[in-house]
Amino acid sequence: MEASSQARRYVLLVTAIAAAGASGCYGQATLEVPGYEVPTRDGVPVYDGDNPPLPVLEQDGSIVCASASAPDTVTLASIAADFERQVQPAMLNESSGCISCHATTSGRLFKVSPNGVETFYAARAAGYLRTSAGSLLSRLITTDESARMPRGQPSWNARELAALASLTCQLAAVEARSPQTPPDEEFPPALLQPYSGPPVASYDNPFLNFVQLKGKVKLVFNDSWVRNNVDKFAQRVGLFGGVDYEQYFVEARVATPDFLLGLDELALDVCGAAATNRTGPFAGVDTSAGLVDTPAATTRTFQAENSQDLTPSTGQTAGTGWNLYTTGTLTTTQAHVIGYGGTYRFTVRARGDLCGSEPPMMELRMDGAQVQAWGVNTTAYTDFVQTVTVPAGSHVLSVGFTNDYNQEGVCDRNLYVDFLQVTGPTEPPSGTARADAAKVHVNTLYKRMLYRTATAQEQANGYALLQDLFTMEASVPKAWSGLCEGLMRSPDFLFTLPPSHETRSGLERQRLLLVKLAQDLVGRPPNAAELSAFESGSQSWEQMVETYLGSAEFRAYYFHKMRIRTESEGTADTDEPARLWTYLATTGAPMQELLTGDYSVALDFSKVPRATEHGNTGVLTMKGFIQNKPGLPRYNYAARVMTDFMGTLFEVPSEVFDMRGAATAASTVDPTSICFSCHQTLTPLSYQRMRWDDAGNYRTTDDQGRPIDDSDRGLVGVYAYKGQGMEAFAQQAVKKEPFLRRTINAQYMLFFGREMRYSLDERGMYKRLWDVAHASEGNLKAVLKAIALSPEYTHL
Repeated sequence: MEASSQARRYVLLVTAIAAAGASGCYGQATLEVPGYEVPTRDGVPVYDGDNPPLPVLEQDGSIVCASASAPDTVTLASIAADFERQVQPAMLNESSGCISCHATTSGRLFKVSPNGVETFYAARAAGYLRTSAGSLLSRLITTDESARMPRGQPSWNARELAALASLTCQLAAVEARSPQTPPDEEFPPALLQPYSGPPVASYDNPFLNFVQLKGKVKLVFNDSWVRNNVDKFAQRVGLFGGVDYEQYFVEARVATPDFLLGLDELALDVCGAAATNRTGPFAGVDTSAGLVDTPAATTRTFQAENSQDLTPSTGQTAGTGWNLYTTGTLTTTQAHVIGYGGTYRFTVRARGDLCGSEPPMMELRMDGAQVQAWGVNTTAYTDFVQTVTVPAGSHVLSVGFTNDYNQEGVCDRNLYVDFLQVTGPTEPPSGTARADAAKVHVNTLYKRMLYRTATAQEQANGYALLQDLFTMEASVPKAWSGLCEGLMRSPDFLFTLPPSHETRSGLERQRLLLVKLAQDLVGRPPNAAELSAFESGSQSWEQMVETYLGSAEFRAYYFHKMRIRTESEGTADTDEPARLWTYLATTGAPMQELLTGDYSVALDFSKVPRATEHGNTGVLTMKGFIQNKPGLPRYNYAARVMTDFMGTLFEVPSEVFDMRGAATAASTVDPTSICFSCHQTLTPLSYQRMRWDDAGNYRTTDDQGRPIDDSDRGLVGVYAYKGQGMEAFAQQAVKKEPFLRRTINAQYMLFFGREMRYSLDERGMYKRLWDVAHASEGNLKAVLKAIALSPEYTHL
């Protein structure tokens, strides 16, 4: 705009203010400043003009609206409805809309919802519908290609722009005549509407994390997995996605192939020790008792002349039987399966042709080893019998002739075999006693390891696996160890909520949910006393929640999770923010003190005073939080504050990297700069931190010895956290909806392993937690309890 035009506007403004002062009543003065007027017809805004006027973009990037341009009939609700009809279609336009960059799945600060009313309220809360610089309208009408939206696409047409301009000015008028709670401090009105989007089908059941796995192994097996004074868990923390603050600082969010690799070693070791020593889930289980019942004796006869029964290496048929006229064998064509290890009777019917000083010698062999040898000193078929203890399994049997001899023209020594017969087992049959006992023990393992009973089919399958494993290695303890290893790989063992709860009902379903609650709050499953108290009815679900929340184990586990959230390096300084989080969650102190607390928390989690220069700044000026987060000109500290506590995610386009090296604080707040939409927050916040150097030390002068101005310096007119120092930022930040949501989400993560889908199907949950947080004056423990009692968590 020309300078003369700006001067005329300034004169009108000064004249109006002077007139108001002369009347002695500033509140009743009307400042008729020239500006964009909302087109109306019969007192109602219209959006269908043929040649709609557009507002003028001021040099500072702002828009001026006529102060009385919106009719009295216009309300916030009517503006939202008009926005959905008149502006939302333009935002969803594939060729010139916003959806290509600002879809709900993007990482942008502002996202375009499929629902126009939701888009309106989100844009309003984010400050994009203001008349000041950086507004959605100013970005659409600017001629500066580095700042114009949509980037690289056709501009909106005049009617689309006029509709947005009209609604922007209507909103300014409504908010001016009816001051309300700032939109970024109220519950988002759009989220009060029922969710109407597509069903969310994600599987919300986290895998055990490293601490939970350790806790489960310790409780189930009474085994810390320490071997020869070596902590095997500590050695394999990386495989299990844990944190040790030496090599690993970030916890794995999902199970990895490495996790399963580590589980192979863990399961083999702890199950083998427990099965051998009859400890943990095997306490009271006789892991050496036979698995297979003694069956009734059966007889299997292998006929020598039948090649399907016995395969000869030499000889010929001899009517009844087979003539081994030279050294050779008759071997079972197929291995003979012994289903039960026990005593068996072997019978060989044979006769011989005598010649020389020795009778024909016959050997019975099993798996190539000699079992018995006989001299067949008879010319009539005779039964030769031997009793042998045979292990269960497949065995190759053979009958051999070992001493062929002849005197030419006088005699020839031969061996004739009629059949080989196996009878057994010879022990008295035992019915199903051993199988029944083994199935009972299978069920015991299910209850102790998976916290539920095994179905009849699972007991049968478990027993069948035991038999197979025993057949492979002939060791009953190893067979039980193998079954245990299999159960450790079960989803019911590895997920925080055993998936079997979906098919269970009544008390057993509640028990499985208690397994999840304990793992979520104290990092281990419920112990025997807790299960007994819950299942007997002496403690209700709500009381169990309170018991866990009041325990020292909860404090320790919560501290562990907050150390990860605050990216601690395991030192006392870098742990300080996590200690404050933990103090708030365990004492009921207001969550706002996360940013406004004037104290610190000692190693024993007691509240202690700190130096007065910190003021009411909570974690924001803790040395352990500031370290490794440089200030200007890189803005790491400010970006982390906005991400950690205000839920803002920053997407850095390639153009920013190109210009970053030469960027200054002044250039990044230029309304025409590509950085402005983000740095209108980051730069003033960085200035407010100026009294704290990058090491977290307080200072009153800069590196050149000049006094430090740690105000926001008035660089950005719409900056929501104006004032002196970090205390000014903190006092205003804790009032904002994003702070409350982000803090609630930190609690939500404990239970669901993810952040709340607050804008989708869990908006009802968010509203309830919002109400709890306000009613309890920011009590984190009340929020945690509300989540644990919610129908979303209890699956009611």
